[in-house]
Amino acid sequence: MNKMDRRADPATTALSGKTVLVVEDEVLIALDINECLEDAGAHVLYGRNLRQGLQRLEHAIDVALLDVSLGHTETCLPIVEKLRERGVPFVLHSGDLLRMGETISNIGAPVLEKPCDTSEILRALQGAMDAAG
Repeated sequence: MNKMDRRADPATTALSGKTVLVVEDEVLIALDINECLEDAGAHVLYGRNLRQGLQRLEHAIDVALLDVSLGHTETCLPIVEKLRERGVPFVLHSGDLLRMGETISNIGAPVLEKPCDTSEILRALQGAMDAAG
């Protein structure tokens, strides 16, 4: 999907002006996601690891995209807990569905498998916001 197609996508306009937390430890994937979200008019707060992700929670957030596995021993679970306390919708993004299957199931949130098209990410974030009301 090119930038012109994204601007016409209803999910793109719905993210305009929203603050999106992206926690992703793979820098190249994060760059692509962050650019897509910024093209959609969103303000992106990016964290590369658990510590940075938790720090970004000091800001008001409308929706989040979380990599489940953040390095060798960390997961996004502490961030999930904080987001739930605040009523912030989120989507999980993982390339480790088999290894992290039980953890992902226990979180009970929408899941996108890496790699996926950025248009899927836009739609999933919009869906999460819609479901949260």
